[in-house]
Amino acid sequence: MDHWQSAFGFCCILLLAWSVGENRRVIAWRIVISGVLLQVALGVLLLKVPATQQLFLMLNDGLQALERATQAGTAFVFGFLGGAPQPFAESGNGSTFVLAFRALPIILVISALSSLLFYWRLLPWIVRMISRVFERTMGVGGAVALSTAANVFVGMVEAPLFVRPYLTQLSRGELFIVMTCGMAGIAGTMMVLYASILGPVIPDALGHILIASIISAPAAVVISVLMVPPTGAPTSGELVPPQPASSSMDAVTRGTVDGLNLLLNVVALLIVLIALVTLANALLGWLPVPGGEPLTLQRLLG
Repeated sequence: MDHWQSAFGFCCILLLAWSVGENRRVIAWRIVISGVLLQVALGVLLLKVPATQQLFLMLNDGLQALERATQAGTAFVFGFLGGAPQPFAESGNGSTFVLAFRALPIILVISALSSLLFYWRLLPWIVRMISRVFERTMGVGGAVALSTAANVFVGMVEAPLFVRPYLTQLSRGELFIVMTCGMAGIAGTMMVLYASILGPVIPDALGHILIASIISAPAAVVISVLMVPPTGAPTSGELVPPQPASSSMDAVTRGTVDGLNLLLNVVALLIVLIALVTLANALLGWLPVPGGEPLTLQRLLG
């Protein structure tokens, strides 16, 4: 029953995207059909093949190694706030776990590591391989395929930089694909952060998030083509790494600085958003509610 419910919801999403499309007569149905089939193929490959399941288990072990390495750095800099042994006994009230010092610093490590892998040309090679799969199976242009593949690993701000020289040549439909794929994916730094937080609750959390990010890439292309169909010949393009570093240490330094900016943004947004939710709950608490229990955003949104 759950499978049929999922299939029905999938079809409804496609129908909704088609119904709000701006030019249904020029929809490239080859991209739509091949994109749907590619999602099914990726789902079977990533979820049912034992070899890929073993690969994701290895990735989860790698995540734990990254967490231990990050904690070694935070413990050295922040002491017990960063994970070092506590100089006092806990009273049992509250917790010594500080999110900004224990969980979020992994953003710095992943950002620096990603920059280093780009300098060593390992990550660009992986992006090229994935982009060729999208280009040959779905028939999208090289520039769109590269940006879509990059979104599996980086965020929507960084991914278009890989095809920056070709952005002015993209059609309106192709530019819409680039933007939609950016919002459908998740940056590698945040992916690892989410997995480290969900790891104690969900087994193989990194594998689940990575699979969702990979399958979302062709799904975003399908939705984009249904809503704003590309017109004209597909735009070709080659990968252009943004701001190439001059050495491995330079790559690590640049990645750390970029990660620091992201870390500060995450901390600031968490403070502001939680404050706004608390303020909204206080305002909702003034409304009369039968039963005596005050209204909150959490109750309204389930």
